Amino acid sequence: MRKRSGRFLLAALAIAVSAVSLPSASAAGATTTAYLQPNEDLSVAASWAAVGAPTAWQALDDGVTPLQVPSSSDYIASSGAAGYATVGLDTVSLAGATGVQMTAWVYTANSSQVIVDVLKSSTGGRVARSYVTSPGWNPVPLEVPLKQPELDTAVLRLRSTLSQPQQVLAAFLAVTYEAPSASVYWGARMDGEVYGGAGDAPWTSSTWNTFETHAAKPVSIVHFGQPAPWEQPFTSQPLELTRARGAIPLMDMGSNGATLAEIAGGARDGYLTTWAKAVRSYGKPFFFRWDWEMNGTWFQWGQEAAADPALFRSAWRHFHDVVEAQGATNVTWVWCPNTKFSGGTSLPALYPGGEYVDWTCVDGYNRGTNPIKPSRWLPFSTVFGATYATLLNLAPEKPVMIGEVASTEIGGSKAKWIADGFASRLPVKFPKIKAVSWFNWNISVGESRWDWPIESSESAQAAFANVISSPYFARNTFGSLPSLTRIQPLP
Repeated sequence: MRKRSGRFLLAALAIAVSAVSLPSASAAGATTTAYLQPNEDLSVAASWAAVGAPTAWQALDDGVTPLQVPSSSDYIASSGAAGYATVGLDTVSLAGATGVQMTAWVYTANSSQVIVDVLKSSTGGRVARSYVTSPGWNPVPLEVPLKQPELDTAVLRLRSTLSQPQQVLAAFLAVTYEAPSASVYWGARMDGEVYGGAGDAPWTSSTWNTFETHAAKPVSIVHFGQPAPWEQPFTSQPLELTRARGAIPLMDMGSNGATLAEIAGGARDGYLTTWAKAVRSYGKPFFFRWDWEMNGTWFQWGQEAAADPALFRSAWRHFHDVVEAQGATNVTWVWCPNTKFSGGTSLPALYPGGEYVDWTCVDGYNRGTNPIKPSRWLPFSTVFGATYATLLNLAPEKPVMIGEVASTEIGGSKAKWIADGFASRLPVKFPKIKAVSWFNWNISVGESRWDWPIESSESAQAAFANVISSPYFARNTFGSLPSLTRIQPLP
């Protein structure tokens, strides 16, 4: 069963419980408590029975706090024989949260002993234990809070002992933390092939709507591509479709059809100038990711850059200067290499310089052992760590974007990879990353397709929706950015 997020409980509890203040998780710095209720039976021994409810988890899920007495109409009862009742729990996003504390609570009817364990998973290690012998509410504090991947799979285990029968009326895990402010723009490259061949976002609203339904939150970035100026004049349509829903456009453009030497030497200036004038006339801000992944040779411009890195720098600077000369200051220039790899072109040799770049960027994937292009399972920090350090050395003052990111299912747990990367690693180990775009496209390679989309499994989709629910990842409130300005990072 997919876990329900504890975030859905906050509003309901705030209304139902007048004695306890439960601030909204969107209030930055506010102390918030999420009560993670049982949500499934994992194993229930014959020594335990649900009374007044069809399952043990439903009997324990009373939606109360430690300041309330749970209902006595449903509970689980032990016969006095030894045995375990293990239930799964809701979860909540810890991305950007600080001051996290966790305590399990169990309400018992009498003084017969019950052993209460908090486990990382149904087969995982124990992180807390208490021998409960007092009726009423009993706390089971966790000395060290669970990290997001562990919280997403955490369980409560109740053990009856050879004593008098016992009744357990309610149980949950309370997670208290300081809520983060909006710090990271987030979104995706939303490809219609994932949903049966529909068009891509932002042009096809059904693709966009389906992704947001699965992510359970509106995006603040929409990632798409546009042809070079000599292949198509500037069109504002995809930018306006994006802006109309409060998101920020992230436009890719490659230099296909022209060489870097032609661009650097001015041979394409007519097209570039016309494009820049149209962009200036449009006026609204957008991210512009030109000739991305230039440190690899899978694109034509990357092959040219490998042969002559200085030529790439010259072409970038020339295009930038043409755009600036036309006053198109609504273009936010994003320099986006692939993660560093053996045989790749040196990033310092390709960097155009701080005055020509607004945001640095990196694309990175966990290919695991997927047979399409097998590697090894790489945690989020391993995928991005070395390149992130290089970007900070090159441009310590620049905000960083992850322009493309995804993981396969093969070789490890994609759900845990998402939870670990976006909640445990990104806010702590990568604080300069201020924008993230998931590559939600099951792109084909021969007869096979990559499993990059968040929908590749129920567990991956649930993990993504939960972690992105944190206010740390900004919602779609950016449809009215000032004209002719560059996009600034969030605090």
